[in-house]
Amino acid sequence: MAQLAHDHPEVASAFDSLAGQYDALFGHNAISERLRQKIYSTIDFWVRPPAKILDINCGTGTDGIHLAEKGFSIVAVDLSSRMIAEANRKSQGLPNAQFLVASYENLDHIAANEFDLVLSNFGGLNCTRDLTEVGKQVADRLKPGGYFIAVVMPSFSLWETFSFAIRRDFKKALRRLNRAGTVTQLNGISFTVYYYSPGQVARAFSAGFEVIETFGLNVFSPPPHAWKAAKRFPALTAGLEAIDDLLCRLPVLRSIGDHNVMVLRKRLR
Repeated sequence: MAQLAHDHPEVASAFDSLAGQYDALFGHNAISERLRQKIYSTIDFWVRPPAKILDINCGTGTDGIHLAEKGFSIVAVDLSSRMIAEANRKSQGLPNAQFLVASYENLDHIAANEFDLVLSNFGGLNCTRDLTEVGKQVADRLKPGGYFIAVVMPSFSLWETFSFAIRRDFKKALRRLNRAGTVTQLNGISFTVYYYSPGQVARAFSAGFEVIETFGLNVFSPPPHAWKAAKRFPALTAGLEAIDDLLCRLPVLRSIGDHNVMVLRKRLR
């Protein structure tokens, strides 16, 4: 299965290079933990243990391990073999969690019509330029009426645009609007990130899914990468998070967070 990493070798290499330190660098701060709890609450609303969940860009297994510990049956995949190695190391002793190297653009070795819910957390889908193929792969894995929760970086982020604009870095302020994608780097390894509006996601998945819920994360409040600013101004951050909680499902605002959460249901036909 390791050859599947060649689907996007630059992405696999970038995340391979960070696997050992990924959790320390990105996995655990107060903002990211708060966001994860929002995702977990959304999952809990739609399915209950021992439902079967497929996590299609699992990283080091943080979400899969948490969900397995709650009693869900987990199969989790990632393009990075070193990320999967970390996930397997962390999940020892959890019989209901399985971590495999695979691309979400090719899930043929994963059982069809098997899962109650598929999860793609924290921008994993932004590494592909072919959402339509991902939609087919995901739909084939889900039972009829099953759910797909996709957490995607949209093509406009109010926080990111404003924060770069006030520093007069207009290239970064507008980078999400580039339809050809934006080249980014991890550990000196370059790959392309593609940003998608909720409408683009809905259209790409329309053959197999209907959208039943959309809300924004970090519309007004600082996102995880701005944790230093959040720590410096805790009262302001708490106030902005409260505003987010009140307004994140309103039209327009739900589409311009640092990430958008979309809940889609597989069509019964």
